[in-house]
Amino acid sequence: MNARKHVALVTCEAFANLYEDDLLLVAALADIGIDSTPAVWSDPNIDWTSFDALVMRSPWDYFKRAAEFRTWLEKRFAEGAVTHNSREILTWNFDKSYLQDLARAGVAIVPTICIPQNSTPDIVALARSQGWDEVVVKPTIGGGGYRCSRFRLDEFDRHAADIASTLKDCGALLQPFLPEIQTGGELSLLFFDGVFSHAVCKRPKAGDYRVQFQFGGSNENAQVSDNLIAQAALCVANAPGIPVYARVDGVVKEGQFLLMELEIFEPLMFLSRHPKAPARFAHAIEQRLHAPRA
Repeated sequence: MNARKHVALVTCEAFANLYEDDLLLVAALADIGIDSTPAVWSDPNIDWTSFDALVMRSPWDYFKRAAEFRTWLEKRFAEGAVTHNSREILTWNFDKSYLQDLARAGVAIVPTICIPQNSTPDIVALARSQGWDEVVVKPTIGGGGYRCSRFRLDEFDRHAADIASTLKDCGALLQPFLPEIQTGGELSLLFFDGVFSHAVCKRPKAGDYRVQFQFGGSNENAQVSDNLIAQAALCVANAPGIPVYARVDGVVKEGQFLLMELEIFEPLMFLSRHPKAPARFAHAIEQRLHAPRA
């Protein structure tokens, strides 16, 4: 008889017992005979080689400790750990400059200028050259609204120091602010093993633009058209391999889905928003656990 598979659900100290949504995944894995354990990535006492796979779930401090986390991740790769998502996907998705790759592949993205680390760009001039009056600047290694700035160009001086600080640590993305975020919300389309599962609309609280729960954002189930699903699926198909899990975040502008981020590193998957989503996630993990290793 084959031994039961055992996976680590990689998390951080703040969510040492997992974020509540992922508790549904624990139960779904158990239902199909797979054991799982929450594992804080920064815990030096964990034997990572004891697991059959490491599933990235909520290591949501990684962007604040980027060099440390990257060293940890490289050690796991060196040990031969199986990770979900794969090494190729995680490495590619770690820095949001991957958006340039997707744009070159024909994916419609929110207009984006990638600013290199340690550069001293004229943000105002760059934005004006594109006809943008109000912009968002965010780090290329980040999440959860961390270090994001939204401002009109005549307010730049209030944000200059923060942007300069970001550029000492990583690159930055310069994008136009899209008011559709406040009117129509941000769509998240969820995929398991490349197959569409469900969709959620995330909305900021009144007067804000950030949709994350820590800033008072809310979410609701969303019905999306086959055309939108196809556009989101194109984003997933252009990742370096089929992800076990993927969240496609974007906004609809004039009928077109514009990608904001392809979240295939450690996204919240809104498992509670669809009754079959936890089982779909669990089965996607199971499929990879039993797939022959390259």
